[in-house]
Amino acid sequence: MRWLRHPVCALIAELAILALPLNAAYRFAMQIAYRLDAAWGASFALVAAVVACNAYNVYARIVARRPADELAPRRARGVLYGLALGASSMLLAVMIAGVAGGVRFESGEGWKLAGLPGVAILAGTFEELVARGVVLRNLENVFGSGAAIALSAMLFAALHAGNPNATPLSIAALGIEGGAMLGAVYVATRSLWWTAGIHVAWNFTETGVFGIADSGHPGQGLLRTELAGPDWLTGGAFGIEASAVSVALCAIVAVGFLIDAARRGRFAPPLWKRAT
Repeated sequence: MRWLRHPVCALIAELAILALPLNAAYRFAMQIAYRLDAAWGASFALVAAVVACNAYNVYARIVARRPADELAPRRARGVLYGLALGASSMLLAVMIAGVAGGVRFESGEGWKLAGLPGVAILAGTFEELVARGVVLRNLENVFGSGAAIALSAMLFAALHAGNPNATPLSIAALGIEGGAMLGAVYVATRSLWWTAGIHVAWNFTETGVFGIADSGHPGQGLLRTELAGPDWLTGGAFGIEASAVSVALCAIVAVGFLIDAARRGRFAPPLWKRAT
């Protein structure tokens, strides 16, 4: 299967053989998690995440014949850095938007939806395996790091275009936050542990702590947070991800990681430059 070693063939093969099944499994797992309470939902999500990561590793080692360094156990502490960054970024976004427009915190109804801890784990794991592990990494091998980040960000945004209460501005915001920022983190760290940690903590802090809608899906958490102000500030019904505050913060994080990646020499050139 030497043809799989060619970057273009690897891109097509992994999209068809790995990304599509992972996406189907993700949607199925989500349906189950939403029917469970918080504890069982989180436990189920962790098991599903382990299975998905092992499937990714098996494909890398047996089919693609490469070491999956981006998911190597020795780099697992990266998830702690990611969790810290994701949670603090969401906390800062809520605080800034609250100071600018006003905020009211009330006691929430708790985690009646397993989608609070459980779905955050599923989204952070499966979406990162597909968006960064398959799509961005393979696009990078063909088009280089810069173009790959841009292309994967547009794809990430487009895949969320059908979310409830989505608007062109909210989809563009997701492209920057969940596409460009996480793409920049991956290029700088070469670690899916980092990006998954950010993704999980961002979603969980948004919905499970503050009870704010996540990409149009309602949140129901420990708090019920009401942000006052125009939609460009609060994100409106789509959630604070559509807020200009969140976009600005994530853009700053992205630039910081891109600078770090450049200093470390971690930008990959496009295929045609490597060939010469």
